[in-house]
Amino acid sequence: MINDYILKKDAKYWKEYFEESNFDKKFYYDGNDLGAMYSKEKTLFKVWAPTAVEVYLNLYVTGSDEEVNAQLLETLPMKREEKGVFSYIKRGDLHGIYYTYTVTANGQTVETGDVYAKACGVNGHRSMVVDMERTNPDGWEKDMPIHYPLEDTQIWEVHIGDFSNDVASGVKSTYLGKYLAFTQENTTLEEDGVHSTCLAYLKQLGITHVQLLPSFDYGSVDEQMKDGSFNWGYDPINYNVPEGSYATDAFNGATRIKEYKQMVASLHKAGIAVVMDVVYNHTYSLNSHFNKTVPFYYYRQWEDGSFANGSACSNDTASDRAMFRKYMIDSVLYWIKEYHIDGFRFDLMGLHDVETMNEIRKAIDSLGECGKDIIIYGEPWAAADSPLKEPMKFAKKDAIVQLHERIAVFNDDTRDCIKGAYNKLQDPGFVNGKLGIEEEVKRAIKGMFAREWDVQPDSPAKLLNYVSAHDNSTLWDKLVDSVIKDRSYETKHETLIFMNKLAAAMVQFSKGIPFMQAGEEGGRTKLGEDNSYNLSKELNQIDWNRMYKFEDLINYYKGLISVRKSLLDIKTLTKEAADKINFIEGLPDQVVGYELGSQLKTLVIFNASNKVVELPLKGEWRLLVNECEAKPEGIKLMSKKVYISPICANVLVQIG
Repeated sequence: MINDYILKKDAKYWKEYFEESNFDKKFYYDGNDLGAMYSKEKTLFKVWAPTAVEVYLNLYVTGSDEEVNAQLLETLPMKREEKGVFSYIKRGDLHGIYYTYTVTANGQTVETGDVYAKACGVNGHRSMVVDMERTNPDGWEKDMPIHYPLEDTQIWEVHIGDFSNDVASGVKSTYLGKYLAFTQENTTLEEDGVHSTCLAYLKQLGITHVQLLPSFDYGSVDEQMKDGSFNWGYDPINYNVPEGSYATDAFNGATRIKEYKQMVASLHKAGIAVVMDVVYNHTYSLNSHFNKTVPFYYYRQWEDGSFANGSACSNDTASDRAMFRKYMIDSVLYWIKEYHIDGFRFDLMGLHDVETMNEIRKAIDSLGECGKDIIIYGEPWAAADSPLKEPMKFAKKDAIVQLHERIAVFNDDTRDCIKGAYNKLQDPGFVNGKLGIEEEVKRAIKGMFAREWDVQPDSPAKLLNYVSAHDNSTLWDKLVDSVIKDRSYETKHETLIFMNKLAAAMVQFSKGIPFMQAGEEGGRTKLGEDNSYNLSKELNQIDWNRMYKFEDLINYYKGLISVRKSLLDIKTLTKEAADKINFIEGLPDQVVGYELGSQLKTLVIFNASNKVVELPLKGEWRLLVNECEAKPEGIKLMSKKVYISPICANVLVQIG
């Protein structure tokens, strides 16, 4: 029992106390029963609050005071147990009852939601007792995770609202921007009733994984939707509860859970795996359930007690503290077991210590065959400096060495090499005219970081290749800004289409896991905005009418995905396969080509110049990719010579 914190202590005091008093060893709780453990006969409430003097349980009829019949039912004193856990058993069927805790700690008494909540009311302020079985949609017990070999993985990143906010998507009006938009099977473009949209479109595109931007409960949007606000959602409140603004009813805590499961089941039925974008590196604010329950414990601090800002949000969490490490591991496993999630993308993974990330991988693997196919990847960087100390700290330069072999990272060097620096909008890369970077292109092809990094990946399976994501400019906008600089002319500029196609081909035919931003394959634009995280829905949404103005580009992406899938030598993600790449010598400037394969070879040429490139051939070859088409069955047979058009990729397979 701690006796001295009735006096209000400052942040520096608590930092020293947590780190120098053997606190984690004394108070680490290894049980799996924190939160509201429901049964029809009773609910066991448990919360870890070791620095608290007392904790009370508050039971409510509704999730907010603004709702009809809102009232406090009762306030109950919780019993302190070992390891700083407080508990209370309430008899009866409490499904649908909302609750909070009143915690007295560090000289303050505050009301807070449950850190371990599995359901909540509108805007996440009150937690809710839930019978999870009642949230299961029909057939949920038969829903199975979708797993693909890593070499066949194709990731498509989308914000849940962006997917269907456009009324032209053909989605039912009450499902626009909601989880249930993913359950509509045969939607078409509203104006013609022919072109597929949303789920039907995804099934035709050929991707294997949909990565959802944050879909846990977050604080930057009012779930009552009174103001029509938009946000990407990197502002967590309740990590183990789905976001309410994507549900058809944000006030009923069970609705968002059931509809999230319906979304997952629908994607699985379509043969598409679901990846969660998880943001364990910071919370919406310091006025969080975490900080109210155990003040200062969950957040990383500098020596003077000030809160770390490596996330650029002024409240980095402390993955290296035992109970938050356990929280992260338990949370990931919960999403897998309860929601059948197939993979995780870690935001600002460079803010998490290496041990935590590796323990998460091991915990997932312990699930057996199911766990071993669940993918993990993340950003190997932070937004700013962090007080996390060596050897726990990692960044891109050494992440590859320290991280588990099956945790992958984004290769931003390949991104910038292909299209130009992310933060210099008018600077080109290889496809849009930069000269003298052929050696950098070769490194990208082999699945390597830029030459400035001393440590390189030991396998291309640890890299994601991409040219656009939700952060920064869309690929199309980057091309516009770096090439023509005149947005009124952009849809008429044929050269941009060729550049876009070449960039996509470089992602598909370089070593690494292909990743794309939703709509990249349809010339997606945000009108030059390179940080649209809180701008309008209209600017951010996928414009389905515009997409089909770029139907040729869409079909090209479909073809590239199919061709890559058919080429074992290309898609194999081993260092041995990368080492067998033989670059063709003597090619002109702005042209890079390679051969791969021991007997029948695959030939890949990337021509970023404005000239036709002539290349001699030995034997018979089948052309699979040119400037117009990409077909695994082949476009035509070639012998003696191949002529590579300007700003174009060619892929050929030897047949004799």
